Amino acid sequence: MLFDSLYRTRCADKQRNCPVIALVAISLCCATAIADDWVPLFDGKSLDGWNASGDNKQFQIVDGVIRGASSGKTHFLCTEKEYRDFELEIEVKLHDMDLNSGIQIRTSTTRANAKGDTIASVHGPQVDLGKSPGRSGHIFGQGNGRWFTPTADLERNSLMINGAWNKVRILAKGKHIQTWINGELVGDVTLDNEIDQKYPQGVIALQVHGVKSPDKIRHVSFRNIRIREPNSVDTVVP
Repeated sequence: MLFDSLYRTRCADKQRNCPVIALVAISLCCATAIADDWVPLFDGKSLDGWNASGDNKQFQIVDGVIRGASSGKTHFLCTEKEYRDFELEIEVKLHDMDLNSGIQIRTSTTRANAKGDTIASVHGPQVDLGKSPGRSGHIFGQGNGRWFTPTADLERNSLMINGAWNKVRILAKGKHIQTWINGELVGDVTLDNEIDQKYPQGVIALQVHGVKSPDKIRHVSFRNIRIREPNSVDTVVP
């Protein structure tokens, strides 16, 4: 009787644990599915899926990374696809501290001039990137002449490690834009209706800012660029 009672107790314990085991298994499967939703935007070998503003001389692949070179004009490397809601991760390295860079999001590549003609022009929200201390991670209105980050929130920081690789993360969902540098939250901005309607979606672009002394070439590099869109973004915990 004693052995029979112990056997029945062990069986009952196993039955009670089954739902827990099943739940853990489902959770692990879901986590794997979410992780697999990441899509690489750069394969380390070609610029397929990207278009350069103007000529393509400012952006080249060097040692498996995208390297941008400065000139007297600001240049951009833009995705062919447009995005609205997404999570983007990218690693950035400023080789020269007197060079500014940035990552454009929801950006337009044309605009109408005074005559109403469509001309090439890159404009939209930009996650600013520069030397530390600076305003890296805050959102500038490229082609708009002002910051989209409210003035009261434009605090300087030293999160970018000068001369080293830095991990940048951008989460865009509706009017809400958040940015991180090396795991630290920097920007947490809710765009106003005017900006959101002007830039409902658009390309992602890598920027090399123009310099005043173009004879000296400065460089910025980008690697490990990946993105995931709405279904996965809904599950992200910042």
